[in-house]
Amino acid sequence: MIVAILGAGPAGMSCANACLSFGLEPVVIERGDHLGGAQRSNFHPNLWLLGSPSESGQDLTRRLVAHYTELATTTLLNTRLVGLEQANEGFLLHLDTPQGARNMAVHALVIASGMRPYATPELTALAKTSPRVIIGPLNDTIRDDIHQARVLVLGGGDNALDHALFLAERGNRVRVCTRGVFSGREALLAACRKRPEILLIPYCRPERLVAGNLEVAALWADGESDTWDWLLVMYGYKPNTEIVEHFPPQLRPERHPGGHLVVDTWQRTSVAGIYAAGDVTDTVQPAIPTAIAQGLAAAKAIERDWKAGRLRP
Repeated sequence: MIVAILGAGPAGMSCANACLSFGLEPVVIERGDHLGGAQRSNFHPNLWLLGSPSESGQDLTRRLVAHYTELATTTLLNTRLVGLEQANEGFLLHLDTPQGARNMAVHALVIASGMRPYATPELTALAKTSPRVIIGPLNDTIRDDIHQARVLVLGGGDNALDHALFLAERGNRVRVCTRGVFSGREALLAACRKRPEILLIPYCRPERLVAGNLEVAALWADGESDTWDWLLVMYGYKPNTEIVEHFPPQLRPERHPGGHLVVDTWQRTSVAGIYAAGDVTDTVQPAIPTAIAQGLAAAKAIERDWKAGRLRP
């Protein structure tokens, strides 16, 4: 039984590994040119994995990728799923590969395409014009290049507060602005309030931002303006589930209002034969351990459904 897995992050690699144990044939389809997903750029300690308190997301990802590359799996990098059809024995995938268009018949599909940092269209466009605008936390520039600078952070969650503390420890002065109240953990808020280098401003939103190669100018609602060396946008994440919009209506899995795929406890979506794992689902705590567990659960569900006759080999 052939199982197509969209995404080569922790959830996708875990699912492929488990598929082999359950006698299934996994094919991992990754639209990027690398394995490991977004965590390959996470230089922060991985707080959610018991037993590895000081190991960064990058370190953990390297271990996962090293294990995965030893597996007898098929991996298609730089490959996108551009269409899907129902077939007699499952699904027919239409792929865009470096070698051109390709069709692939599979018996089951696992969506494990992860998430990406979220920003408004205006901020996304601004980041394309200036290296001083960074969207999302997984960026080596934050780790290596921001020192003794003035940094404006937009966002009020854990990522915004965590990065404010990280930057303050490196000699930066940081202003954190959120459109409403701060939603981050109280421990992070308390730590930020103790740092004189950090200014937390609720109900704060710049009226206009102008970015150049050396600084970012902000115009505020009261008419005041100031300039910053860096602008960090920490608005959270958005699931990579737009692909389902290109599926035929009868094959589109149900999604939550925020875009996450709806799954049951076995990682099944609302469409028979289509499963989802990792951050594309509305998981209680998005994290590497959660993604790994859900990848395993999806593979087990496919094996279970196959043996029960709910999937046709």
